[in-house]
Amino acid sequence: MRVSRPLRALRHAARAPELLRCVRGSADWGVLSAGYLGIRPLRYPHEFRTRNGDMLTLESFHDLVTAWIIFFRREYDVEPSCQTIIDVGANIGAFSLFAARVAVAARIIALEPFPATRERLEAHVAQNGLGDRIACRPWALGGADVPRRMDDSNGPSQSRGLLGNDLPAGGVLVDAITLATLWARERIERADLLKMDIEGGEHEVIRATTPDVLRRARAIALEYHPNGSKATLFARIQNAGFALVRDVPNGRDSGVAHFRRTA
Repeated sequence: MRVSRPLRALRHAARAPELLRCVRGSADWGVLSAGYLGIRPLRYPHEFRTRNGDMLTLESFHDLVTAWIIFFRREYDVEPSCQTIIDVGANIGAFSLFAARVAVAARIIALEPFPATRERLEAHVAQNGLGDRIACRPWALGGADVPRRMDDSNGPSQSRGLLGNDLPAGGVLVDAITLATLWARERIERADLLKMDIEGGEHEVIRATTPDVLRRARAIALEYHPNGSKATLFARIQNAGFALVRDVPNGRDSGVAHFRRTA
């Protein structure tokens, strides 16, 4: 069924706040907005630049969506006072760059296990002169310290996650570690923000993490996925001493949620 022009206009109007942020945030706002809204396709590769000087090379529409929701939709909250930020599922580095711009004194640990995607992450960190503030790590976060295989299908890099625990044939072998091991390796006693976007792996990680380990994070921002129960996931986090601050669902058992430690 074709969507009427008034309905399309209404949908675009609902995006007014993020469109305004795009206008304010990038001199290239016209091209970016048209590409994101599907009005006029963007030509790739495309150099995404903000007025603050942040730069990302976009290779696909999925990269554009990733940059858009972080820089203009502001999907993740970052406080300027943050000193230590953990970016789990860093992908090509959009969130790490955004967080470095907002929290100008923060040290950022960016985890991206997929080799080709990590190369892009490292290139973006170097291109933006942030090598002294953003440390790129080749680890996946999981429920145990064991090798795992990661999906290497032809889909977008943003949709790749860990495969089962039995090391099935195919995929890319990666080093999976627990949150407790991450804290130990990086000598982190407290993280101001733990951001997690790991394509459903959040259920496994939270289930395997003890409350005292989880409480080393002062705030948690995560994208949750429908391979597990949202209610169960939220309950585990809240039972560890966190309060739900904001939840933006986009489907059944899927969305983005922010928690803050209260205990």
